[in-house]
Amino acid sequence: MFMPPVFPAHWHVSQPVLIADTFSSLVWKVSLPDGTPAIVKGLKPIEDIADELRGADYLVWRNGRGAVRLLGRENNLMLLEYAGERMLSHIVAEHGDYQATEIAAELMAKLYAASEEPLPSALLPIRDRFAA
Repeated sequence: MFMPPVFPAHWHVSQPVLIADTFSSLVWKVSLPDGTPAIVKGLKPIEDIADELRGADYLVWRNGRGAVRLLGRENNLMLLEYAGERMLSHIVAEHGDYQATEIAAELMAKLYAASEEPLPSALLPIRDRFAA
């Protein structure tokens, strides 16, 4: 069992429950002071941690358009908006592939949409990020 790190006091989070242990992160579901759920993502000391940290820059840039909001960041900890319990697999089970594909396509359009905000300098254009 993993013990949660000491979360920044000014986040005022409580009731941490570890919900994922990935190659790059430990992820806790927490409660904000008003009882709203949130997520704390704690990055592990991996070789390419800079790539993970660029994800936080992306979330700030998108500001909730197609992605969760970054509510706070301290060193290798990120406080994230909670996306909820419902997964796309639930839509497939209840309504079929067509509706799930529609939702996925709408989400992808939001994630790749242009923004009035300038692209953060730490982010690479997708064509460069995944170039062979």
